[in-house]
Amino acid sequence: MSHYHVSQLKHLGAGSLVKDLQTLRTQFDSNTTGAALVGIFTGLFGLASDECLLITKQATLTSDTLMQGFEVVQAHHFSATVRPTQTQSFDQAGLYVFRFWTLPGNQVDQLIALSERAWETFEGDFDTEVKALFRQSTPALQETALLITWYKNFAAWEASRQPDPAAADFFRQRQSLIDQAFPIATRRLS
Repeated sequence: MSHYHVSQLKHLGAGSLVKDLQTLRTQFDSNTTGAALVGIFTGLFGLASDECLLITKQATLTSDTLMQGFEVVQAHHFSATVRPTQTQSFDQAGLYVFRFWTLPGNQVDQLIALSERAWETFEGDFDTEVKALFRQSTPALQETALLITWYKNFAAWEASRQPDPAAADFFRQRQSLIDQAFPIATRRLS
């Protein structure tokens, strides 16, 4: 089972957020952090203009790991479920929607199964790909899960709001398990 870390970072520097994020990416590319970089994502909606989401595999982020000029606002430690099956960077241009969910821990397996069934037709019908479905690394009575979906653009996202009836039914069943959902739309740092 693969372990991932999703961190919400706040830019504290006086310079350009994008420039400082590119410098941060260079740290990962040079392998000075001990973590595999999956992606850095800037917000379109759901994040402050001076924040981003950073996804890494297998390393715990601390203030020592991050370059000067950023602080960790929130950090989540996740295990991969049915996706991703291998470590790869999320590097397609387009829209990445992060859906953070809270739900009872004993319902997470059912949420995963319903998601998998819905994707059988959902992904083929739209310019979209489910990149990841994570669950928190430590089981609990109340858990956090994260779904990350790539869309070619906002038009593809809008079209996907009307999936085929079978997928829509699985999505309705899945939604009934979720206590709270918090979606964030992003673009990858290019």
